[in-house]
Amino acid sequence: MDKRLGGSTFADGIWVHLNIQSDFMFEEENEDDFFNLLDLIDEFKRMQAEGRSRFYDLEEFEAISDYFYEIGKAKKALEVLDMAADQHPYASSLKLKKVQYLTSLDKTREANKVLNELEGESADHYEMHMARAGLYSKMGNHQKSIEQYRQALGHTEFPEDVYHLLALEYQLTGAYDKALRYLKMSLKQFPEDEIALYNLALCYDLLERPEAGVEYLEKFIDENPYSEIAWYHLGLMQAKLENYPQALRALDYAILIDDYFSAAYYEKARILELEFRYQEAAETYQATFEYDGASGYGYYKTGLCYLRLGKTHKAETYLNKAIQEDPELEEAYFELALLKDEEKQWPEALYMINKAVDLDPENWEYRHSSALMHRRAGKQDEAVVIYKRLIDDQYCNAHTFIEYAQLLFDMCEFKQGMDVMYQALELYPASSELHYQMSGYLYTIEEGDEAEIYLRKALKLDAGGRSFFLALFPWLKENVKVKALLQKH
Repeated sequence: MDKRLGGSTFADGIWVHLNIQSDFMFEEENEDDFFNLLDLIDEFKRMQAEGRSRFYDLEEFEAISDYFYEIGKAKKALEVLDMAADQHPYASSLKLKKVQYLTSLDKTREANKVLNELEGESADHYEMHMARAGLYSKMGNHQKSIEQYRQALGHTEFPEDVYHLLALEYQLTGAYDKALRYLKMSLKQFPEDEIALYNLALCYDLLERPEAGVEYLEKFIDENPYSEIAWYHLGLMQAKLENYPQALRALDYAILIDDYFSAAYYEKARILELEFRYQEAAETYQATFEYDGASGYGYYKTGLCYLRLGKTHKAETYLNKAIQEDPELEEAYFELALLKDEEKQWPEALYMINKAVDLDPENWEYRHSSALMHRRAGKQDEAVVIYKRLIDDQYCNAHTFIEYAQLLFDMCEFKQGMDVMYQALELYPASSELHYQMSGYLYTIEEGDEAEIYLRKALKLDAGGRSFFLALFPWLKENVKVKALLQKH
């Protein structure tokens, strides 16, 4: 019977029972090894503290050094290797391990020196090529790293151990087609390798070949139906192709296999949003809280869904929960600022937009919105400061200058307003909107001849902008010269 999505036989039951039994025995052995290692480490630390030492065999030294390396104490691991070298001066495996540690610490010159010494001593060509490949990779010489990995392939009975590393080097050189070839070879031997699956999906994405990615993953899933990572990436690729029903189906399978797979929930919710199914999207975001715990981002995305449903009160509740959960989530502050601005609750709006800007001062949209909100709240002096900073920092476009000039004119700062417009036209000489605006201001201050020059240029750039011009300056509809110019164009 096909076990792909369920079903079993008596033979299957025996097979499962035997595997559970062997897994238990294997775990029991691993557990014994683990406690033996802890005893060894405790003894080593105690003897060092007391200034004593004893003879350790090679495997013990390697276990002790690996322990310190894996807990992030690479320098201590190197010290252990130096002690080991005193007792086992001819052990090439210690020097190879030292190369690995030095490479990870970016001490590439020292690693290279040790490796050069080893080349005359060690007959293990496979390990030498692997160590040299890792060193070249760390030095950024990925082409030489690839050469070493390819040579290592000729010296091993287990080439599958090299495939994934070789694929990663090809990725780093941008040779994604070659990376895919080795990733597929690696996955054939190790289908449970999640990192290889992620990298394979990334390569298809960078090559912009989602169709080929879908074809490969569907075949992979036929052979490995319980791979939630494969289902997840199949969902992402189907979404890229805008095959949303298929994408949702794939993500549902990923969630069915692993109901704690929060990334799958988020992708499913995102696709539901693209399908305008905001209520379902909101419920999917909330489902992650049960399995992955509440998160500010989850509350924020839920709030956005309710905003799109027009349920502003509910949206506000979730956005507030978002900033309570994550006080540095600037997107939530920004959405709350927009809500409060719309409701003309200026103190709250300004507080929220100021928080968003403080958290992400490089965000042009936040800073621009801040200027508009301060202006609407009657905080004109503060708005002037914000516009000036936007322009000084070059976070601006033609419309930013127009808004700034309008603000200055509203404040009766006519000269400053005109200076801003002249500055804008130097930066954006092809903006018809700026020319129309400038013409209107000049007519307003009775500089008709200059105003006519700017109006002619505006009409030449975009004759369709006349309605915008007359909407801004309706009294000019009765101006004889203006009427003549507009009729001419």
